[in-house]
Amino acid sequence: MAELPATIFRIPRAMPMILKAAEDFKKRTLAALPTLVEKVAYICSLQTGSGGYMHWGFTRVFGNRPTQEAIYAAHLETAVELVQVPVQEIYREYQAAKARVGKAEFLDPNSFVLKAPVNGDALLSAHLHLVQESVVALAQQERTTHQVA
Repeated sequence: MAELPATIFRIPRAMPMILKAAEDFKKRTLAALPTLVEKVAYICSLQTGSGGYMHWGFTRVFGNRPTQEAIYAAHLETAVELVQVPVQEIYREYQAAKARVGKAEFLDPNSFVLKAPVNGDALLSAHLHLVQESVVALAQQERTTHQVA
C-alpha cells in the first residue's frame, strides 16, 4: 500500500485563526450574555444590510474573514437553537435581560431584531421574524398595560 504524502493532512494556515476566532467569540463575547435571546439579538445587531457582520475590535484582532466566519457560525447555531424554544420562554428571557441590562439598544422593542444569517434558509428567517414580532408585541402590550394601570 502506498503511503500518503504528509501534506494531505496539513491544515491550511488560515484554519487555526478561524477556529480560534470562533472559539473566542463564543467563550468571551457571547458568554457575557446569559440568555439565548440576548445572544441572538446581539449578533443580529452586528449584522449589516449585506448580511456580513461589523465588529471593529474583533476584526482588528482576527481579520475580516475569520471574524465573518466566526460570527456567522455563532449566529447560525444560536438562531437554530432559539427557534426550538417556546415563545413564552423566549419572552421570559427577554424580560429578565431587559431588567438586568436596562437600556441595551439591541433589546429595545423599537430596535429589537432577530434575523437569520444570510444563507438562503427562508424557513429559519420567517420563524425568527415571527418570534421577533411576538416578543415586540408582548413588550408593547405590557408597556401599554402598565401605563394604563
